[in-house]
Amino acid sequence: MEHFSNGWATVRQDIVPWLILYVVFSVVMSFTGGLGIILLPNMFRATRKALAGGTAPEVGDVFNFDNLTDDLVGMLLKGIADCAGSLACGVGAIATSVLFFWVPLLATENRYDGMGLMKASFAHAKGNFGEILIFLLVAMVVNFLGVLACCIGIFITAPVTLVAMAHFYEANREAILAAADGAGVEAKA
Repeated sequence: MEHFSNGWATVRQDIVPWLILYVVFSVVMSFTGGLGIILLPNMFRATRKALAGGTAPEVGDVFNFDNLTDDLVGMLLKGIADCAGSLACGVGAIATSVLFFWVPLLATENRYDGMGLMKASFAHAKGNFGEILIFLLVAMVVNFLGVLACCIGIFITAPVTLVAMAHFYEANREAILAAADGAGVEAKA
């Protein structure tokens, strides 16, 4: 997929800042027992900001809590949906991972509240299930290969995947927002 080649080209240009961004996020996730997942929308904000400006990411952007409430609600609802999907012999987790794939990326728009993030993601993903599933499968393979490289390769493949997801979002952004509008998802005032 071209999103991963774009991700590699972007990360390769400024590999150290991308590596630092990933390591800081990983450390926060480790020390919070996974509760740092609420910072995932901020990771994508930092990524989108870096891509838009053609610059390296800034670690400080991960700790911007301006939209904490909506991010927290959206990520908690996504987590609950993924856990509920896991109870269905894992098959449901695949469905919920695809249907709510856009939640952390949509959060970067600051357009929807927590429940609106879920509805907007669902509105687009239900009609594009295959495309998102293929992206997720490729991401899993890329990161698995990173783990196979003595676990050190993940420090490169994870930032590449992060940037690839941002590129994938940008390529689908207009369709996602149009699907949300078509489904009647209300934007914040």
